[in-house]
Amino acid sequence: MFNFLKSNYSFTKYPISILLIILYILESSLSLAEVKNTEMQIIYKLLQEKKFKESIQKLEVLSNKNNLNAQLLISKIFLTGDLTPQDFENSYFWASSALLGGLKKSQKILEKLDGYLTEKQINEIKEKLRTFLEKRAINNDKRAIVQIAKLYENYLDQPDMINAYTWYNIAVAQGIKSAKTKRNEILNELSEKDLLEAQSLSIKLFKQINN
Repeated sequence: MFNFLKSNYSFTKYPISILLIILYILESSLSLAEVKNTEMQIIYKLLQEKKFKESIQKLEVLSNKNNLNAQLLISKIFLTGDLTPQDFENSYFWASSALLGGLKKSQKILEKLDGYLTEKQINEIKEKLRTFLEKRAINNDKRAIVQIAKLYENYLDQPDMINAYTWYNIAVAQGIKSAKTKRNEILNELSEKDLLEAQSLSIKLFKQINN
C-alpha cells in the first residue's frame, strides 16, 4: 500500500503527513470493498487524485448526514491541519460524534486535543453536539437516537438519566434491539417520579418522530 502512495505522490511537493492521512484513509476501519458504491468511495478517489478541497467539502456534507467514517476522518484532518487549517473545536465536535456512534478510534483524537481547549469551549461543543444529534434524532436518524442517549448518559459533565432513558426507550420502540439492555439498566436507577417524566417525554417525542 505504501509503495502505491509513493508512486503517486511527490515527497518533495506533499508533506509526509498528507501521505499518512491518505494512508490512514485507505487502511481505515472500512476496506475499499466495504465502501464500494458508497459516497465514501468517491472521497477516497478524490483524495487519491489530490483533489483535497473537494474531498473536504464532501466530507463535511457526509459528516452532517451523520456518516461516522466521514466524521472520524474529518476530525483527524482538522486535528493535523495538513489539508485545511487546524480547527480543534471542529475536530473535537466530529470526533465526539463518531465516538458516540461507536468508533473508538475517535478517542485517540480527543486525547490529543486534551489541553488545547478550555472547559468552556468543550461544554459549548457538547451543547452544539447535543443540538445536532437531537435534531437528527427527531428526523428519525436511528443512529442519532442512540448517540443522543449515550450523550445524556455519560458524555456530559452532569449525566442526565431522565433524558438518557427517554432516548433509549425511543430507540427500543424504533426497533433498535441493542438499546434494550441500556434502557433497562437506567430504568432501575430512576425514581417513580423521574420514570413517569421520562416515559411521558418518550411518548411525546416518539409521536413527533413518527408523524
